[in-house]
Amino acid sequence: MQTHTRPRDPRSQRTVSSLQRALASLARTTSPAHIDVTSLCRAAGVHRTTFYKHFDTVSGLALSLLTDLLERVDPASPPDLGYAAWLKAMLGRVAENRQTYRYLLTASGDPALMRTVCDLLAVRAQEAVTAATADGHVPGMDERTLGLALGFGSYGLIEAVIADETLDIAGSVDALLANFPAPLGAVLVA
Repeated sequence: MQTHTRPRDPRSQRTVSSLQRALASLARTTSPAHIDVTSLCRAAGVHRTTFYKHFDTVSGLALSLLTDLLERVDPASPPDLGYAAWLKAMLGRVAENRQTYRYLLTASGDPALMRTVCDLLAVRAQEAVTAATADGHVPGMDERTLGLALGFGSYGLIEAVIADETLDIAGSVDALLANFPAPLGAVLVA
């Protein structure tokens, strides 16, 4: 499964946004496996052919929604936002839309979507580890392994946020990162 590239044309952007909102609304009460293109298009107010101009499947649309979650945490955030701050902001968005993500990223969701989110998180984590080691912070273990552990651990936090409405997001992120080899964990938290 590949990530979705956001269209540049304003009309196409509005259409994709409308489809994403419709999916998010339907996913609050329905498993993605039970959402079909017809009901999705009806909810979005677009024609089926318009849907197929942008996506091949409902899973493809769900992937675009999840990609936006990971890439568009906060437009006002500085571009050099550290990993911990980015992860906290992203988990905050998950918490705000818990019902939607509950259906997309738990046992009732699409396993391919869950794996794609894990892979995207692993890439983001690997970039953070690489940046930290480039600054002279030696992790004491293989960087790729460390990036994968951080990425999949970050996915675990997504599931924890979905499951527990009282979870202390900031404390959980800090605790996760504190378990990584010193001084790398401290650099990722900063």
